[in-house]
Amino acid sequence: MFVLLAVVIVPGCQPNEPARADLQPTLENRQVNGGRVAFQNGIPVPSFGLQPRPRIDLTGPWRFEPAALDETLSLTDRSRSEAAIEREADGRQKPGYDDRSWRQTDVPGTFNEPPDQRGGGGWYRRSFDVPSTWAGLTGTLQFAAARYVTDVWLNGTHLGYHEGGSTPFAFDASSLRPGQTNTLAVRVDNPVWGTRNDIVPWGLADWWNYGGLVGPVWLEASDPLHVSRADVVPHLDGADTSIVVTNSGKRPRSPTVTVELLPASITPQNLLNPDPASLVPPGAAPIVQRTDGLGRLAGGETTRLASSFLLRGVDLWTPSQPALYVLHAVVREGSTVVDQSYETFGLRQIKVDTSGPRLLLNGALAAFRGVSVHDERQSPPAAGNPRGGPMTQPEEFLAQLRQAQGVHADLVRADHHPPDAWLPLLADRLGIGIWEEIPLYHYTPQSFDIVMSRGIAQQTLEEMDLRDFDRPSVLFHGFANESTGGAERQSALTTLRNLDREIDGTRLTGQAAYGSDPTDTTSTPLDVAGFTWYWGVFYGGRLSAELVERQLAKAHRTYPSKPIMILEFGHWADSPAEEAYQAWVFDTTYAGIGPWLDDLPGGYVGAAVYWSMDDYWTERPGIQVEHFGLYRPDGTLRPVGERAAYDYAQAALRQPRVPAVTGGAGELAPRADPYRQALLYGGVALLAPSLLLVTLIGALVLLGRRRRRRWRPSSP
Repeated sequence: MFVLLAVVIVPGCQPNEPARADLQPTLENRQVNGGRVAFQNGIPVPSFGLQPRPRIDLTGPWRFEPAALDETLSLTDRSRSEAAIEREADGRQKPGYDDRSWRQTDVPGTFNEPPDQRGGGGWYRRSFDVPSTWAGLTGTLQFAAARYVTDVWLNGTHLGYHEGGSTPFAFDASSLRPGQTNTLAVRVDNPVWGTRNDIVPWGLADWWNYGGLVGPVWLEASDPLHVSRADVVPHLDGADTSIVVTNSGKRPRSPTVTVELLPASITPQNLLNPDPASLVPPGAAPIVQRTDGLGRLAGGETTRLASSFLLRGVDLWTPSQPALYVLHAVVREGSTVVDQSYETFGLRQIKVDTSGPRLLLNGALAAFRGVSVHDERQSPPAAGNPRGGPMTQPEEFLAQLRQAQGVHADLVRADHHPPDAWLPLLADRLGIGIWEEIPLYHYTPQSFDIVMSRGIAQQTLEEMDLRDFDRPSVLFHGFANESTGGAERQSALTTLRNLDREIDGTRLTGQAAYGSDPTDTTSTPLDVAGFTWYWGVFYGGRLSAELVERQLAKAHRTYPSKPIMILEFGHWADSPAEEAYQAWVFDTTYAGIGPWLDDLPGGYVGAAVYWSMDDYWTERPGIQVEHFGLYRPDGTLRPVGERAAYDYAQAALRQPRVPAVTGGAGELAPRADPYRQALLYGGVALLAPSLLLVTLIGALVLLGRRRRRRWRPSSP
């Protein structure tokens, strides 16, 4: 949301300025078999989805102790700070530490519920038994999200750390003790926003800074020879797959990998089931299948298998018909299955027709009707305010997306930071597009330079991209919100765009720039030109549809080849008396936007996204709760919600109709055998010179005969 920020930090001018963070990113990329593979903490980054492997769920009760942690240590390179952090821990990281006096808390959850607590930190501990059957298996400890700097010890061994608040990370858990009780100790430090400019985000953001283990935690065991991750790059006529296989054992292995594409069907029974295999109808045969040998894989080696499948008769993913498929990868030694992996994916293409400019989804015009959402609990409300705390249950995300569908929205903007993994998973299945983004919120030229030099923004983007790689609902990646600076911002956006292209390349890129300057050119390197749009609310004089249209025209002149994305518009209603004015603001603003949606003649606006669907807690000074919601915290529609539902429903009538989903029809299209094709092309290459010479000689002989006939003298 539009905020005029006062300067909170003036680096170099404050006597007690904290030491500049130099904690290093933990994610790196390596080239493996001609492709990019991400590693973190010494292991390939996993898919983080539910797989058919032994698993220990560590959600539920943990012991927690609030603590005043040394923030400087938290953000200092671990080669210099680890020993000091363990001294500060005073034994809390060790298995035998007495934590019986600590309070019990639920994970996932937070240690700073609104309205009283901001920032802070503390220690988590959890003991659990590991089956003896895990002996000889490879263990991986996975965190869905923890905010903000997290250090992890397993049985007293420091596994590593992670910086960032909304993205997943994993550790090698080889220090597990099968058949015994094991202990996890986790130190989480969540710096107060507005006190330093070297974290992400850094300033006084317009949402609540929930700290702690805000996502699930689990342990997974697999054969040392296993699938680390499986990715799909979708096309309208097929898919490219990448299967990363790791041998974490000591002895060499010689596996084969079978890759199958299977049909999927969403039913009320499996809608909330996180297991991708549950979507495959019983007895369903693979649409396509191929098996490849990986050769000899040495101990500790990772390899990558790339395959391409050309399909026909397939169903494409759209919001109106969300067709899905399942990628199944099976690792075998001989006839023995040693590991397997399942991932859902959809076939879709989102691109820009620059001649419009218009958005095209699977080749059809697309203009999105959107709402912004927060992953914050609404119910049961307290004193008319949202309940507060991070959403953690799938039913909560389902209810949120059903509310979006209730006002006929087909796009959600997922707050200002990567959403919980349940949001894109369910959006895939329900048919709702997503704009997801990293929290470069209200960045300045200086804070852009600092965060980009540290590499944390790049790491956060890559972690978000990798987690949601196979989610067709994720159509847009946003890199910044309402930030300032010209060259510095454009340089950062260009770097992030290039990284996004290297990782994925199937999503459109953008930012949410201040709409107060529709001539801002920093979206030049991006695919779409996004703006927050509060004309007549925060700036520009009295609101009118004509004012909105005039400013839209300026944005279009700035970007004649890019769709304009209106990523925020709206007004608050702090009391029932203000709800009528809130509805009028929607009506008037949308009246200026609606005629220019790009599925109409002459249109160039790719999306109109209302801010926001729900009320939410904020850390903005002087405000506790933002009452922008289409819905009240009790789930009833405000008048503005009724207006949005009507206007969005009218726009939905223009949505192109697509054929009904067939349940995953598709087949392998004919493709020439690469070996025969090589022989054919090689033979042609070898024979071509000889054929050319023979043809040339024949032509010369024929020409000579014709000339002799023409010049031969007549008989006397």
